[in-house]
Amino acid sequence: MELRHLRYFSAVADTLHFGRAARRLHVSQPTLSHQIHQLEEEVGTPLFERARTGVRLTQAGELFRTYASRALEDVNAGLSAVGALRGLSTGALRVGYPPSMRGLVVPALAAVLRRHPGLALSAQEAVVRKLERQLAAGRLDVGLGYAPARLTDLDAEPVFDSRLALVVARGHALAGVESVGMKLLAEEPFALLSRGLRVRARVDAHFAAMRFAPRIALESNAVATVLAIVRAGLAVTVLPEPRLSDAERLVVKRLSPAPRSELAALLWRKGAPRTPAAELFAAEVRTRAKEDAG
Repeated sequence: MELRHLRYFSAVADTLHFGRAARRLHVSQPTLSHQIHQLEEEVGTPLFERARTGVRLTQAGELFRTYASRALEDVNAGLSAVGALRGLSTGALRVGYPPSMRGLVVPALAAVLRRHPGLALSAQEAVVRKLERQLAAGRLDVGLGYAPARLTDLDAEPVFDSRLALVVARGHALAGVESVGMKLLAEEPFALLSRGLRVRARVDAHFAAMRFAPRIALESNAVATVLAIVRAGLAVTVLPEPRLSDAERLVVKRLSPAPRSELAALLWRKGAPRTPAAELFAAEVRTRAKEDAG
């Protein structure tokens, strides 16, 4: 028995007409009849009743149809899966993320590219509200943001708790303090993200709850600029707890009391098919987030 026997059988079972089934399959009617006869010989019993008035399935044919349909569905699913995997060698991946999540996203993208160097990656770093609009418009495959998403046509899949933390230069006096309270920050200059950004709103809300008025030396809409000022020892900052390498010469410290966390999330467009490359990237993000939490 070969796959074509199942396909030919399925076509006749669907149409109950050898002529229409042959046209659907783009074969001659004698060829189709011969293939069905071969199948019936292998099964050991007639699968169709043939009469001048038409064709109908026998009881054995009805039973066999269930298993033949299931087998064809499994084969088609397998072909789709292999095709999707093959697509990873030449496809594209469009990712958007806020600057505060760069330390998580970049290693995940690097892991995807190592496994599938033929992929064309596009990484857009922007504020979350812009990323949500881009994703909803279909200009991104997957995004990073927060749960719940602002836009109702997006799904947010929580992946980790985003906690605010203090970031100081490695040689700063507070670098050796285990947990930093507001009193220790009273005389410190701050470099903060600009007002209007979601992270800045979180920072301001925490400072307001602590009745703390920071001395702001710099405001910027670029995380890289803020961290450069902190690295130079000219200020401290508060950001969602970043992943830092030794080369960045920065130290992350816990704040006391701890600010309220938010749920960082993978963002998907509702109802849109997820590309294999986007799913692979999402799996890398989940794995890294789990490792950090553990």
